[in-house]
Amino acid sequence: MRNFILDLQQLFLLSISIILIAAVPSFIADQNGINFSISRYGESVLEVLTTLIRPDSLTLYIHSQNMILEPMPVNISYEFVNEIYEIPLFPEIWNIVIYTLGLLLISFSAAFVMALFLGWVAELLPASFKKTALHISELLEALPDLFFVFCIQLAVVWIYKKTGFLAANPFTSSREPSFFLPVITLSIVPTIYLFRMQLTLSQTEMEKDYITFARSKGLGHSQIIFHHLLKNTLRELSIHLPFMMLLLFSQMIILEYLFNLNGIIQILLSEQPAETRAMLLMLITIPLFAVIKGVKLFIKKERVLNAA
Repeated sequence: MRNFILDLQQLFLLSISIILIAAVPSFIADQNGINFSISRYGESVLEVLTTLIRPDSLTLYIHSQNMILEPMPVNISYEFVNEIYEIPLFPEIWNIVIYTLGLLLISFSAAFVMALFLGWVAELLPASFKKTALHISELLEALPDLFFVFCIQLAVVWIYKKTGFLAANPFTSSREPSFFLPVITLSIVPTIYLFRMQLTLSQTEMEKDYITFARSKGLGHSQIIFHHLLKNTLRELSIHLPFMMLLLFSQMIILEYLFNLNGIIQILLSEQPAETRAMLLMLITIPLFAVIKGVKLFIKKERVLNAA
């Protein structure tokens, strides 16, 4: 019960933080330019709070570029005019939210599973190979996200040019959204991060007394790793899950532009009402918060059952 109340407090603080962040533009600037105002910021926060209570009143700005032809019969000329349309936020936004959450959650699951598998394989290798794997993971983690995005996209295009086989869509089109490649790209950096953390944690775990006791009982190396070492490092790895989710969300900023994804980040970065931004952030962060808490609870229960 105490943990549940603590989780509710964290969820409440998360929601309040989102509302305060969404209203920040009103503190910095107004219609006349840069002009700091605490009173205007307070009014914007109150407006966001009152509007979020009525989700049906939320609106979404759709930015479009229309072509206007000049009158005939002079010269055929045209110009593009940027226009903004205001539509209800719901149910228009649900498909975009589900698409973005699907990318984040599947990438999160893939990264977590791959990191555990690679960590288990690395522990079975000799110490020299394990040390080399740790150095390689540190080197790969230092590379920027753009490096992995361009490498994957170029690999898909190169394979298609050589064989005529399109493994996955390198870009999103209006008819066929890209899903497979963004998931792979999103999961690479978190996988490397968790893999390096697991190798670092396992070095500490291998020096503890329970490993020596397990060896004295005649347990094999692979059995010790799978039944004891990996399970005991899971709890420590779960501490890094919030940072992992933040890493995935920050990568989405780059991936949505490079893969031309119809995701939530482009809407957040466009001109939108403060209450719309707050609602969109809540629709993304609250499910991610619930997933992190669920994974931590599952790991904690497994640890208690194994200890019993």
